[in-house]
Amino acid sequence: MRQPVVRCVEFVESVTEWTEGALSDDDRLTIEEHLVVCPHCTDYLVQLRLATEVVHEQPPEAPATATRTALLTAFRSQRDSR
Repeated sequence: MRQPVVRCVEFVESVTEWTEGALSDDDRLTIEEHLVVCPHCTDYLVQLRLATEVVHEQPPEAPATATRTALLTAFRSQRDSR
């Protein structure tokens, strides 16, 4: 049976699930068939992977002292209101 055609917008909506292996076999094959014929989505996937690598290469940065204090106050307030 022939898989349905995927539009680019559907690829973009499914790419996270596809990269995480969370699609059914049929959906995975449909996405992979789309990648074979669509250079735009192939470029999008390359850009997404590069962006992910760059983000993971960055050391975590601590928030500014005022931001940290405000967040802790908000979390404590939320916790104490329960």
